[in-house]
Amino acid sequence: MKQTDIIPFYGGTHPELFEIERRCMDREGKVIDELQQLLPNGLILDIGAGNGFTAEKLQTTQRTIIGMEPDELMIDRTKQVIFTKGCAQDIPFHTHTFDAAYSTWAFFFEGITDLDKGIAEMKRVVKKGGPLIIVDNYGEDEFCALSERPITSSTNYWIKRGFDYHVIETAFIFDHVEEARKLLGFYFGDPGKAVEKTRFEYKVAVYTALND
Repeated sequence: MKQTDIIPFYGGTHPELFEIERRCMDREGKVIDELQQLLPNGLILDIGAGNGFTAEKLQTTQRTIIGMEPDELMIDRTKQVIFTKGCAQDIPFHTHTFDAAYSTWAFFFEGITDLDKGIAEMKRVVKKGGPLIIVDNYGEDEFCALSERPITSSTNYWIKRGFDYHVIETAFIFDHVEEARKLLGFYFGDPGKAVEKTRFEYKVAVYTALND
């Protein structure tokens, strides 16, 4: 794995902020519920698994999630998840190992210039006909409007690569205003530090395709 393939992420150095993010983002669990419906049983790869928050929730007695994460500081060894170190552009598994693969909020970071290589690797390690799922910011909501720069993925990009998509309307829900300001201020600077409420409309795009 080349170091240039790893996009720095704040969660490894600011775990207290990442804890707020994962607890408050999609607090009603709509994305988790959607993934539960879309994913088959069997062996599943979580690309950019972070601390294993999503992987742990998706595991069942018939479904094993392998969390792949490039940043060792992000990995939470206390979670009941099997982790491996790796990045999307160079997945350390044999061809057709997994029954499906998914990635949640790991494709919109600035600095990724070889998304197609990551998609090709995703397809390589998933069995023919297995689901490929990408979850990302959709935009046109209160949360993304706080950012001065685009933080959404391009629906046209994924459509051109054979993915369908639908939008889930969910929300960031914080325990109190101070908590919202702490995380959103870190994300967005002054606009985030000035928020006066605890709930923010948030739309998520779920891109899906079957491996061909």
